[in-house]
Amino acid sequence: TMLLLILLPVAFLLPPGAGAGEIIGGHEAEPHSRPYMAHLLIQRANKSRCGGFLVKPTVVLTAAHCQGESITVVLGAHNVSQWEPSQQVIPVQRQIPHPQ
Repeated sequence: TMLLLILLPVAFLLPPGAGAGEIIGGHEAEPHSRPYMAHLLIQRANKSRCGGFLVKPTVVLTAAHCQGESITVVLGAHNVSQWEPSQQVIPVQRQIPHPQ
């Protein structure tokens, strides 16, 4: 509860739209300069998103919490908020969670 009381007022100090897909404290990457980057759309109780990267042509490595009922991987995206002709949208056929 104390943490919430501290963080809530701090949230009002953030610029409008902070954390809403904007780059904060960095710069935009050159379009398509990171072809190994993957964007994951995860279907579970509530929709979720994760990032990952290709380690093999058919394998994407993500954080352990990136699990769900169904997952779709988007490759070739520069802006994940809109469709681009360069995007490849691939349904995940198999999830292998970390053993622990």
